[in-house]
Amino acid sequence: MSSEALRPSQQRAGVIIRQFRLGSARNVAPGLFHVRMPGIVEVLLPGCVTVMSSRGSHLFGAFLALAAGTVFSFGSITIRESPHLDAVQYLIWRSFGLLPLVLGVALLQGKSPLRQMISGGWLGLGGALCMTVMADLFIFAMKTTTIANALLFSSAAPLIGAILARLILKERILVATWCGIAIGIAGLLIMTWGELGSGNAIGNLAAFGVGFAYGLYSIIARLGRDRDMSGVVTGWAVLTILTCGAFMTLRGITIATPMLENTYAMIHGAVFIGGGMYLLNAAARHVGAGQLTLLAQTEMILGPVWVYLFFNEAPRLTTVLGGGVLLAGVLVAALGRSFARDEEEEAAARASV
Repeated sequence: MSSEALRPSQQRAGVIIRQFRLGSARNVAPGLFHVRMPGIVEVLLPGCVTVMSSRGSHLFGAFLALAAGTVFSFGSITIRESPHLDAVQYLIWRSFGLLPLVLGVALLQGKSPLRQMISGGWLGLGGALCMTVMADLFIFAMKTTTIANALLFSSAAPLIGAILARLILKERILVATWCGIAIGIAGLLIMTWGELGSGNAIGNLAAFGVGFAYGLYSIIARLGRDRDMSGVVTGWAVLTILTCGAFMTLRGITIATPMLENTYAMIHGAVFIGGGMYLLNAAARHVGAGQLTLLAQTEMILGPVWVYLFFNEAPRLTTVLGGGVLLAGVLVAALGRSFARDEEEEAAARASV
């Protein structure tokens, strides 16, 4: 089949494959870790030339975002296994687990971690700041307002991400995405029903700041999808260690906590945060900012499931019902956008005939 007979999306896929055969991994999956494996990709990608249409690309990105939220959700297990660590202690030990991972991967690739952070430029610095602010504000919110309020206000991330994507990136937000966000918010309201209280106004504002920082990070991930953003996680880990260390020093909080619980926190950082961030940044290449944060809400859905399965801590009925509604919103956003893209392709093909 000649290149002229291929649809534009198929031609783009062929270009990507040829670039990968030359050893360029950056153009295919610019996640956090750019491991060059041309031999493996030679086997996997040629069969995808006629499959990776715009719709297929979006479904693949949606799958990555769903997987990112799933990986993040396993952190509920390690948190539950660390009852003697307060939020700041847990966060600093989690970063102690994450930092060696990203440094080790960079060294295995023969790259300088410092150069990776510099190569990200202002976007890399902004991404690291967003992630640090998000983590620190979430801890503050959990300490100063009700847990239900903290979860609900921070869940504004998909809505904020969609609005920012429209204002900054000029991305067209489909009706399916808005519907998915609305359904998702309704699901979160059901999940937290009966626990919502007035809380603390500053704590509620901090929780909303979590959602804003997460939404803003989704914009940065989209803007930096064609560059090496590996330094974001390194910068995030370093900034978290510095801010938490300063807070613990000022408040006289000890870092000498039970080693087993420290290990759980480090596993959370190295495995669940590291793996989830890789998937999230890879997904940013294929899906819009609003959908990116919404699809990753699988973390909210699956977190209570793991706690129930591993610790026999039964969730409330409203948690189960709300989780089902939230999942419906995620699916509406994931499938609606993919089918819309397919229709756009077909319309463009008919117009060119």
